[in-house]
Amino acid sequence: MKIRTKITLWITSAGVIVSLFFSLIVFFEMAEQTYDQLDNELTVAAQNIFKIIRKSEAGLIEQTSLASEIFLDNNRHWIRAWRDDTLVYTSRLGQSINLPLDSEKKRFTVSIKIPREGIDSDKKPYKELTFRVRSAKISSQKYPPGYRIYVAIPMKKFMEEMVEVIHFILLGLSFSTILLILISYFLAGRILKPVRKITSLAREIDENDLSHRIPLNSNRDELYELSSALNQMLDRLQYSFTKQKQFLADAAHELNTPMTSVQIFMEQGLLNRELPAPFYKDLQQQQHVMLRIKRLLQDLMTLSWLELGRKIKPETFDLKTATASIIEDFKPLIEVKEITLTSSLPETLNYFGDPAQLNRVLVNIIDNAIKYNSQSGKLIIKLEKLPETVRLTVTNTASQIPEDDLEHVFEQFYRVEKSRSKEFGGCGLGLTIVREIVRLHGGQVSMKNEPPDKISLSIILPQSFKKPA
Repeated sequence: MKIRTKITLWITSAGVIVSLFFSLIVFFEMAEQTYDQLDNELTVAAQNIFKIIRKSEAGLIEQTSLASEIFLDNNRHWIRAWRDDTLVYTSRLGQSINLPLDSEKKRFTVSIKIPREGIDSDKKPYKELTFRVRSAKISSQKYPPGYRIYVAIPMKKFMEEMVEVIHFILLGLSFSTILLILISYFLAGRILKPVRKITSLAREIDENDLSHRIPLNSNRDELYELSSALNQMLDRLQYSFTKQKQFLADAAHELNTPMTSVQIFMEQGLLNRELPAPFYKDLQQQQHVMLRIKRLLQDLMTLSWLELGRKIKPETFDLKTATASIIEDFKPLIEVKEITLTSSLPETLNYFGDPAQLNRVLVNIIDNAIKYNSQSGKLIIKLEKLPETVRLTVTNTASQIPEDDLEHVFEQFYRVEKSRSKEFGGCGLGLTIVREIVRLHGGQVSMKNEPPDKISLSIILPQSFKKPA
């Protein structure tokens, strides 16, 4: 799971928990207020009944007209009033339902199951009703010990309101959750934007180019410290790689002189025909070994200097003419292997680059295409100028290279078929040198299989020399 997703989930979870906590507080507060409203309504109703009963005691109202004086909704309010143990008044709802009453409590809630046909509140039959009850006792001098009054009201609408509130709360939570996800995802993206930038820059840095550095922001925060630490690490890596490549170039250069002396000594020894035949033969073999070692040292020295970026001297030259000249040089080898050559070159192609190094590229890839070509095979060389690039494609008849090996053919000392490389005297640095020269010109090189029996090497260069940053 990505960090952005984790941050989004964390922020959303925290927001939902806080929203749920406050929603529960609001819900219970509303429920309490509703209970208070019901109790206030019942208290007012009981007070009205008190007044009517007092008027009745004073003789201002006949007992027979007591019911008509109590103007409360007989269908909404459950009312029963006792004088001593005598029921003096009951509402229509009180006549239909017999609630279990608690004489010790002033306010309480009761639920009662009634037959479906027992009541039709709002034209809807109910099996169970919940009532909020308010009880009151009134002393009377005329009728001791006084009156006991119970007023109740069905809580059906209250329950419906609570369900509606719950629905609104759930709907609000759902909406706030979606909003939190969107906001937190956006904020996580803003927070991680510098990290993505650091990651993008880190991907551009490889062993061939350690010159890039991560820009430091003005805020000396954790990201500043991370960027600074990475830059310091890159400084150390660049120093180590540079020293390593410098050492390799210097070592190859220092070895070149004694190897040349040994080679001269062997050549002079081979001029002496008086040497014993077995020793003369061994000397010839050692000379071939010495030549291979010297070529390896030269390639190592060239590769090291290329990696250090010190071998590119760009100038304008005709790349088409250089390609045609190298093809002409290889024609004797092509004829020996009876290879069918097909070349497609433009009339002229002026290019700004290093002619010596690009000639080396052409020699290496054409030489490989001939060496590893099948007897009586085909060789196709195509040079073309595209809108923004120059592309050179060399295709030859050969066995297919395994896909896993195609990714490594440009690595140092890598050989797809070690027996054949040894047979042709290769040391595994030719394609590496090609890659470095192309890279220093700002281009790309790749190799792929062309079914059923061809291999294609493609080089793409910008139309003018562009050294990598």
